[in-house]
Amino acid sequence: MYGCIQFLNIKFTLFIVSSLLLSGCDKAPPIPDEKFLELYIDLLIIQDTTTATNFSLDSVKTLVLDRHNVSSGQYDAMIDYYNSQPDKWIVFFDSATAYVDQLKLEAENQP
Repeated sequence: MYGCIQFLNIKFTLFIVSSLLLSGCDKAPPIPDEKFLELYIDLLIIQDTTTATNFSLDSVKTLVLDRHNVSSGQYDAMIDYYNSQPDKWIVFFDSATAYVDQLKLEAENQP
């Protein structure tokens, strides 16, 4: 009887340990990275080009999120996702810089 209880305790302990290990693994981001990049840059552009007297920052954020079909909860979850893995922010901002450079080139090449 004691051996059976000891076996169940070991099994339970293995279950808890494996659950904790798996919960620490990378999860998929709530928003695809490319979509988040475009959304983030759109937010920066509209915030920097809109006067505070025309729109509040909350209304600007809501407008951009709606344009990208993303909820405020998804956006916040994506920020949390990046904050939980700070190295991802470095890659993100490198990509953001390249994306803004691409937008500049496209704007310069328009008639």
